Formats: sequence, C-alpha cells, structure tokens
Amino acid sequence: ARHLYICDFHKNLIQSVRNRRKRKGSDDDGDSPVQDVDTPEVDLYQLQVNTLRRYKRHFKLQTRPGLNKAQLVEIIGCHFRTIPVNEKDTLAYFIYSVKNDKNKPDLKMDSSVH
Repeated sequence: ARHLYICDFHKNLIQSVRNRRKRKGSDDDGDSPVQDVDTPEVDLYQLQVNTLRRYKRHFKLQTRPGLNKAQLVEIIGCHFRTIPVNEKDTLAYFIYSVKNDKNKPDLKMDSSVH
C-alpha cells in the first residue's frame, strides 16, 4: 500500500475531528440541540491584514486605530462566531451558484435583458 505523508498540524486536526465525532456519538440522548454541534474553526491568520481591515470596515466594527494582525484576528474572530448562519439557505445558494456558474444569483431576470 502506498503511504502519504501528512504534516503534524493536519494529523492533529484529523485526530481532533475523529475524537469529537466519537464523543458526540456516545451521548445517546437523542435530543441534543443544534447549537451543541461543533462548528469548524476558521483560521483568520491566513488572511492578509488588508482583508481583515476590509472585514472590519464592512461590518463597522468599533476598534481603536493601529491594531496589529493578531488584535484584528481576535476582534474579527469574536464577531465572526456570532454571525448566525442558516445552513439550508447557504447550501441552496451555493448549489444554485455552482449550477448556474455565477457568483451571485440573478434575482432580477427582466433587468438583465436590455
């Protein structure tokens, strides 16, 4: 069998996901609310500082001027985790976009014809 090398970071990430799945399956309550499901963590450090600043400006987050990248990531991360997401609508929008090869849905069909 052919073996592929996995770096320690990704190995630990895979192992932590496996451990979370085991713990969730062992609860056997059957009535656990949706909020208990672990949400994947987004690594905001991968983004450029300019992107973080644009996010801050778009959502009008109040911060003091001159923040470094670590401070921006912390503030934006707190805000990002509070944004409610309707999974069903998001998946429907994604599938629509992929099927129609568009970045945004064309909601005004009549205005697109000139």
